[in-house]
Amino acid sequence: MKKFAGFWYSFVVVVVLIAALAGMFDQYSYEGGWSQASLLEKVGIPTVFITFVGFWLLMLEDFFDNDEIKHRVLVGFSLFFLHWLAILIYFWTVVYRRKNAS
Repeated sequence: MKKFAGFWYSFVVVVVLIAALAGMFDQYSYEGGWSQASLLEKVGIPTVFITFVGFWLLMLEDFFDNDEIKHRVLVGFSLFFLHWLAILIYFWTVVYRRKNAS
């Protein structure tokens, strides 16, 4: 489950970064309320939000459940304060490489 969530989160981050660098956010931004948003925005915004917050909580849970993490205080503070970038690094360096994964 965590590896699938990590791959999904990585995919969403890459898509969001490519869209931001290509200037697509300016093209698809809208003025007005939620009722004037397109279907893409009504589906995309909650999907990205749920993905980011859900994966952040999943990585925090993994951090608190595993005691073998080196530099525990530094990693914990980075997961909390630098969450969107730090959870991506935490997934690829800790969770993905864990030997006892099921």
